[in-house]
Amino acid sequence: MTEAQPAGGPVLWTSTFTSGTLAHQVAAVSGLPFELRFISLRAGDHKKPGYLALNPKGEVPALQLPDGTVVTELPAIIQWFAEAAPGSGLLPQQPALRIKALEWIAWCHWCMGRHFNPAFAPLRFAGDDEQAATAVRTAALKRVRAALDLAEATLAAKGGTLLGTAQPGAADIFLASLGGFAGFLKLDISDLPGIGALMRRVAAMPAVAAALAREKAQG
Repeated sequence: MTEAQPAGGPVLWTSTFTSGTLAHQVAAVSGLPFELRFISLRAGDHKKPGYLALNPKGEVPALQLPDGTVVTELPAIIQWFAEAAPGSGLLPQQPALRIKALEWIAWCHWCMGRHFNPAFAPLRFAGDDEQAATAVRTAALKRVRAALDLAEATLAAKGGTLLGTAQPGAADIFLASLGGFAGFLKLDISDLPGIGALMRRVAAMPAVAAALAREKAQG
């Protein structure tokens, strides 16, 4: 791993099948050239000096721009790709729809940190107390389900996407990722047909399918 500045397009630092997968999908949908560099969270690459010099937060994803600027946090990375590729459909051009898309992206990101993360790693939120961790996970799963119920109602009202657009945009890709995370949590969402349909639509997008194939090949 190197922290050298990219020579051409941006470099996306990520890890397979993590929240960085969403950034990878968005980057692919943008159609922009970018370099992909995988690091291993299991091996602790995100805590090694080389990566910490790039991103002191020690997290993925991180987007390294050609001028050396490093952008972290999913909403900011998503917006960078959307702004750099305005014709990609990641964000609507109409101001009213655009701000609503950003609202949904912020909501998804908040849900991921506030609800999904405690469900995935309850011990971290319970001071390594096993009994407390069980309570944390139970409460978090209830909040995950409530959030997905809200999103499901919006999809039903809007006709299949969060903004009622014909094609899924960045907010929809984010929501589809949350649906995938629910599967990892063994949370049954089979009674949420709108989210299920959106997940299938997003997975069928050629750029998203290609991104997922790259991650599977990486292992």
